[in-house]
Amino acid sequence: MPPPKKAAKKAAKKSAKHPDQKHHAGHHEANDLRRAYEHLGRVESLERTLPGGFGEAVSLLKGMAQAEINAGHAKDAADLLRGAEHLSFAALAGESAKDHKLASPLPEAIAEKFDELNRRADEHWNYQEERPEVLTVLYQSARKGAVKAYKASHFFKALEFARAAEALAHVKSHASLKLTSGSESGKRLLELAV
Repeated sequence: MPPPKKAAKKAAKKSAKHPDQKHHAGHHEANDLRRAYEHLGRVESLERTLPGGFGEAVSLLKGMAQAEINAGHAKDAADLLRGAEHLSFAALAGESAKDHKLASPLPEAIAEKFDELNRRADEHWNYQEERPEVLTVLYQSARKGAVKAYKASHFFKALEFARAAEALAHVKSHASLKLTSGSESGKRLLELAV
């Protein structure tokens, strides 16, 4: 084993910028585009069956995601579409789960996951100061929907709303997002549905 000084030099040399650093950045961008593509496919499969305000919200999120892709923000597009996917599942979730008796330790695991998703959503949401109004409406509506569903013991729906809020909280505010989110129909979206 080399002496500590040589080992430190070797580790520093290894962590220095790799000649393929651009390749790695391009790989992340390609991965985010792939994620966006996969979320979009699932959203479009579900979209035809969504009730009222949810369909409007998902359509708006799809438009915002397209603008983010065009502006070179693939990660934010993927998070917008991930939020749309979870909103779709929440909208389609039946309320029959309340009728099922949950065997222990499932209720505790659900409560733990619900709390974790809400905590992460709050952390990410509070990290940024300014958000487009429509994104704020969607985020707050998803959070309210999560709490309402959880209190009614509709746990699958509650977890999907919480996942939607957590996904939307990851989206960074860009000029492209502000330009596409100003539609008047966007203001009344999910509040009607939740």
